[in-house]
Amino acid sequence: MDSSSSYATVFVKTPRGNTASTRVSSSLDYTNFLETLWEAVKRRDVPNNRKRSLHNELQQKPPFYLVHNGRILERQNFKSVFQYPFVSLQLSILGGVDRQNRVGSKFGGGGISSSQNAERERKERLKRLALESIDLAKDPYLMRNHLGTYECKLCLTLHPNEANYLAHTQGKKHQQGLARRAYLEKQKAEKEASLQPMQIPVSNKKPRIRKVRIGRPAYQVLKSRDPDTNQRCLSFELSYPSIADTIQPRHRFMSAFEQRIDTPADRRYQYLLLAADPYETVAFKIPNEPIDKGEDRFVTHWDVDTKKFTLSLYYLEDSMEEEDKKPESSSNNNAFCIEAS
Repeated sequence: MDSSSSYATVFVKTPRGNTASTRVSSSLDYTNFLETLWEAVKRRDVPNNRKRSLHNELQQKPPFYLVHNGRILERQNFKSVFQYPFVSLQLSILGGVDRQNRVGSKFGGGGISSSQNAERERKERLKRLALESIDLAKDPYLMRNHLGTYECKLCLTLHPNEANYLAHTQGKKHQQGLARRAYLEKQKAEKEASLQPMQIPVSNKKPRIRKVRIGRPAYQVLKSRDPDTNQRCLSFELSYPSIADTIQPRHRFMSAFEQRIDTPADRRYQYLLLAADPYETVAFKIPNEPIDKGEDRFVTHWDVDTKKFTLSLYYLEDSMEEEDKKPESSSNNNAFCIEAS
C-alpha cells in the first residue's frame, strides 16, 4: 500500500496457476475494481485475447469470484484487499456447484468424485485387469446367445458386451459361484473315489512283453465231397514245427465286417482264423454258409509228434448244387495273414 497516494499493488492468482499484478486505486467502486483485476488476469493468462468491456456483465453477475484470506471477496469487504493485497481469482461453473475448490481436493483436480463415478472407475479398473489375465476363448461359462449379447452360465446373468462380462467375472457374485462350484466338484470326486474298488498301483503292474513272430506256418487246403450226402468238405492242414510243447493251435470264425484287411466287406464270405505262438495268425476266406456241426462233421486234430494241426468242416446241403457254386479251387486265393493281437 502506498501511503503517499491512494494506490495499492494487488497480486492475483489466475485459474491457470499464474500470478498477475496490477495497481488499483482505493477510490474505485466494486464493479470497476473487479474489471481492473479481470483485465490483469486476461493479460497474464491469455495475452492475445481481444479486450472487451465487461462492465455490464460485472454489474449483473460476475463470471468469476475472488478469494481473499480464505473467504469470498464480496461488495461489502472488497476494501480489505488494500490491507493484504493477495487475491485468488476463481471461475464460476454453470449450475452453481464448485467442484474444483471442494475440501480435500487439489487445485485443478475437479473435486472429489461421487459414488457413481467411483463405481464406474472401479469397473474400468477391473476390466483392464481381467483383459490382461483372462482368455475368453477358454472360459467355460461364457455363452453368446442369438441376440448378440453374452450370458454367464454360472450366475445366469446377461451382459451387453465382453467388457461388461469381464467386469462381472471380477465381482463378488461370480467369485462366490466359482468357489461353490469347486467345492461341489471336490465332494463329487471324493464320493466317486470312495465307491470305486481299490486299484493296484501302476508300479506293481508287470510290463507287457511284445511277442516276436517268426512267420506264417506251412498250410494246405483240400476240398472234397461226401460220397453219401454230397456235402462239400474243406480240410485245412497247418504245420507248426517250432511250436512249444505246451501250446496247441486255436481257431475261431470271424465275419467279414469284423476284419479290416479285405475291404470293402463282402457278406457272402467269412474267415477261419488259426493262431499259435510264435507264428503269425492265418485267416482263410471261406463261403458264409451254414456249417454242419453234427457228429464227425466238424473235426479238429492236433498231432503232437508231427506238430500238425488239421481241421475239417462240412457245409449243410439240401440238394445238389451246380458246379459254379463250388468253393474256389486255388488255395492261395483263400488265405491271407494278419498280425496276432
